[in-house]
Amino acid sequence: RIQCAFVDTPEVDEITDFIGQQRAYPEAFLLPEVPTEEGDGVIDDGERDAMFEEAARLVVQTQQGSTSLIQRKLKLGYNRAGRIVDQLEAAGVLGPFEGSKARQVLVRDETALEALLHPAEAGEGGY
Repeated sequence: RIQCAFVDTPEVDEITDFIGQQRAYPEAFLLPEVPTEEGDGVIDDGERDAMFEEAARLVVQTQQGSTSLIQRKLKLGYNRAGRIVDQLEAAGVLGPFEGSKARQVLVRDETALEALLHPAEAGEGGY
């Protein structure tokens, strides 16, 4: 049974010599930085998924933070539910990934969730 093409040592040497003789970049080629959601956990509302707030309420009501729960209850695909879970973590609603266990829900009730999601509105009520 043939698994792959046979390339003998002299041919490998010729190929590596050829590659080694090619001109290199005049300076190091730097890959672009991948943006991360670090820092204060604030995500612009325009970057949030349309189902973000509904998913946040679901997670706080059930006190379970898992991608599969969001998939089942909101009828979403795995990739979209996973992105929402990442956004919930960045916003401070869910804790970090813990293997196969559900994530810890950091917000205890819907009042605290509303204050987290809409801080400007929560501060206006007392004046």
